[in-house]
Amino acid sequence: IAQRMSASHTTAAEVTLFTEADATRLVELRESFKKAPLAGDIVPTYNDLMVMIAGRALREHPNMNARLADDKIEYLTQINVGVAVDTERGLLVPVVRDVQEKRLSQIAGDFKALMSRARDSKNLPDDLTGGTFTITNLGMYEVDGFTPIINLPECAILGVGRIVPKQVVIDAEA
Repeated sequence: IAQRMSASHTTAAEVTLFTEADATRLVELRESFKKAPLAGDIVPTYNDLMVMIAGRALREHPNMNARLADDKIEYLTQINVGVAVDTERGLLVPVVRDVQEKRLSQIAGDFKALMSRARDSKNLPDDLTGGTFTITNLGMYEVDGFTPIINLPECAILGVGRIVPKQVVIDAEA
């Protein structure tokens, strides 16, 4: 991972875009799962929700679900979303496979198992490979925005900051 990140930092063009989004419905959805969990008492985390949302967005925008292979862009049909995780061994990126085919409960179950193995240093050989897109979430550390480093050979990464309540103008009314 360190080698890929170093290569990314020195070879990939850095373009960082910052935007804010209204997360009201996302927070409401997460709170609803706390009150009424999915089958198996699964309460999806924000990361689980982000993986599902990213999978849908990548299906709609397949040019972002690509990787660089032998100096060519390879467009992928399989959507495998990695989520950067800080562990005692350093930064790891467990990969939830075939996100385009999974329900939220499956994504949450897969990610929970991947996280458990990553934190216990019991990763399976395929747990950390084959990603087509990565999410890194620093919201829990009260970070608003940052510039994540692309996990080569992927072509993009999503950096997620914290959710904060704000007053906003809607339809010209405060």
